[in-house]
Amino acid sequence: MKLWQKIFLSTLALMVSITALSSVLLLRSTRDALWQREQQRAITQQQYMAGILKAGILNQRLRLGVVLLQEDQTRETAIQTLEQQATDDYLAGLMLLDQEEKAVWNQLPAGVVPPTAEDDSLTQCQLQAGDTAGEWYLVCSMPLTLESGEYRLVAAYSVGDLQRDLNLQALRSVGLSLGISLLAAVLLLLLVRRLLRPLGALRENARSIAGGNYDQRLDIRSQDELADLAQDMNALAQAVQERVEQLEQVAEERRVFVGNLAHEMKTPLTSIMGYADLLYLPKTVSDPQRVEYSGIILEEAKRLRSLSAKLLELLTVGSVNLTFEPTPLDQVVGEVAVSLEPLLAQTQLTLSCSCPPLSIAMDRELFKSLLYNLLDNARKASPTGGRLSFTAQAEGEKAVLKIRDWGQGIPPEELEKICQPFYMVDKSRSRKAGGAGLGLALCQAIVVAHQGTMEFWSQEGEGTQVTLTFPLCQEVDGHEDV
Repeated sequence: MKLWQKIFLSTLALMVSITALSSVLLLRSTRDALWQREQQRAITQQQYMAGILKAGILNQRLRLGVVLLQEDQTRETAIQTLEQQATDDYLAGLMLLDQEEKAVWNQLPAGVVPPTAEDDSLTQCQLQAGDTAGEWYLVCSMPLTLESGEYRLVAAYSVGDLQRDLNLQALRSVGLSLGISLLAAVLLLLLVRRLLRPLGALRENARSIAGGNYDQRLDIRSQDELADLAQDMNALAQAVQERVEQLEQVAEERRVFVGNLAHEMKTPLTSIMGYADLLYLPKTVSDPQRVEYSGIILEEAKRLRSLSAKLLELLTVGSVNLTFEPTPLDQVVGEVAVSLEPLLAQTQLTLSCSCPPLSIAMDRELFKSLLYNLLDNARKASPTGGRLSFTAQAEGEKAVLKIRDWGQGIPPEELEKICQPFYMVDKSRSRKAGGAGLGLALCQAIVVAHQGTMEFWSQEGEGTQVTLTFPLCQEVDGHEDV
């Protein structure tokens, strides 16, 4: 059974129950009020009849000039008085009982009997059905003292019309309740279907997401729980879509990474195998050729070693728990500058460093690798006899590092791609310089691991500047210019 059916049936059952109970209570209250009024009317009529009997006895006593009538005189006078009372549509009949419950006078309708007196001192009323179908009588028994004798006056009042009206009212109430329930059922059905219509949209949306349509969204404009659920579903779809896009991007990056890696390894391996074959073939190879071939094999082997080392370092940044300690930045910069001196001397480059006493929480070796790779890239992009600069300064709670060269620069359309693994702006120049396109990818991973940022500015023909930002620990003593 569906949810809307459960809500509809349970609400309808509750509504019908409440309507039926209200109708029963209303009918019962109305019936009780009418019967109380009718009983009061009958008792008033009964008291009137008792007064007539007493007046008749008194008149007979005055005519005879006695103080008290005999019992037979009393009965005869009572019978004469009752005979003079004509019945009508309301008063159906009378009966007078003596103390021994014997009938002195009886004109009750057929099938009507005196009510059983639980207390002889009280007036008793009872509803009885007559022998004729549809005839109902309210039979009242009232104690009556005539002279020295105790009697009971019984009267039958026709209440068939009232009973029929009450029965008709009950039927009308049942019909009205059924009509109201039917109308309420139709309105309730429409209301439930309308209110739960967003659930159908939620179901279709969930099926659509399950089918792979992650850009499906719900537009439910209301302020109820279904709107909240729709927003949660939209948030879920958004999260799933972003996650799938991330996974697809990672899968694509891995595919490109593996393809580039295979390509980068194929080139030096082909050279190594080719020149190794030349040395292996049984033919005369001169000493200069042997030296040349061996040098090429050595350079390609170094290139493979550099490639594997950077790959290992790149994997290390993402998988190994690094240890960060506050370290004076000027000491690290000085060590990197010393290690670069032989390479700078080969192309007659000068490196100027300005580093105030700053301290950064870092993994010392990885941070040195970051600075080394960035300065080495600047060296490779600079012409012979050029210059490089490194500056650092504190800006608020951040340490800002800038590495600048005045080389050939990077085209604007290439700036967004330079941190991708194996991406090289000038592939021939990079391979000639021993590069594999992993340096900036490694730098980006190191910067992220140190909770920093890395930005590039470059202009063709004017050079490139790399700006690094890291959280600042505290100032330390010392200052180094190189």
